[in-house]
Amino acid sequence: MKPILSSPLNRIGVVQNPFSTLNRKRYGVHHAADDDPDIFVEQAERTEDIKQILEGFRDQNIGTVVIDGGDGTVREVLSQCPAVFGDDLPMFCILPSGKTNVCAHDTGTARYKREAFSRLLALRGQDLETRHIRRRSVLGIEWEDGSHTPVYGMLVGFGGYREATNLAQTHVHSKGLNHNAAVVMTILSFFYGAVFGKNDQGVRAGEDIRIAFDDVPAIDAPRFGAIFTTLQSFLLGVWPFWGDASRAIKWLDIDAPPQRLLGAILAVFMKRPKPWMAKSGYRSGSANTLHIQTHKPFIIDGETFAPGPSGQLRITSDLTVKFIAP
Repeated sequence: MKPILSSPLNRIGVVQNPFSTLNRKRYGVHHAADDDPDIFVEQAERTEDIKQILEGFRDQNIGTVVIDGGDGTVREVLSQCPAVFGDDLPMFCILPSGKTNVCAHDTGTARYKREAFSRLLALRGQDLETRHIRRRSVLGIEWEDGSHTPVYGMLVGFGGYREATNLAQTHVHSKGLNHNAAVVMTILSFFYGAVFGKNDQGVRAGEDIRIAFDDVPAIDAPRFGAIFTTLQSFLLGVWPFWGDASRAIKWLDIDAPPQRLLGAILAVFMKRPKPWMAKSGYRSGSANTLHIQTHKPFIIDGETFAPGPSGQLRITSDLTVKFIAP
């Protein structure tokens, strides 16, 4: 048994997804664990393994949980943490081992790639400065009919976002493209079809989604797409949100069929939304709680989920976690 030390920063537990795209490189995790009695590495070969791994970390007084995987692994770890740790959550650090690593980009580790873990170890024994800590609210997705256990994630998308994600998984990643290259190819491929398609066909036709933001009455209309996140940055500097940003959940909501889509895309990418966009069905802002009704699948951090028989979803932002940016 490894001795329990008083400082939680000195004991590190690694949840490793052995199937993540880049995990063959290992980031020095196993080598470091072999030489250090206070580093614990556990492989989660099944999603069901994660809860047991985290319970072991809790019992061993581990204060920093390293998530060695992609955005999906981050989602699965965060989803188990409230039940395992309660209010006494550990700190987290993400090793960017997935295909896109949006969460790692936002929380400050994607830039270091294989050096992220060694940089984290270099902080042991030091007082963490403010610049090393990134606090993020987490989206809590609840199925109001109880058909699925709550899921905690960072990025949720409906409609066109789901179609773009499926496009990336079936036609972009399969060509060996990952990270920024995959994002560029997905954006170009998806919006080419969306801009030049017919209004009554495909993604331009939209789907029925009912969305209520906080206490504002719900807007019930066909949606081209809707995106919600508690992250503060995306890859390539893309940030498709504007307007009020005072609340935790940033949202983008677009009516179908999308009007003047090419002009709206250019305005968003240049971070200069135009006055005509609101009248044409492009809305953005922030909220703390969302109520959604849909009967179409949606995406949480890269994975597709079914909305359940009632289609009633509640998205909150009550959970806050700390990520270490070494």
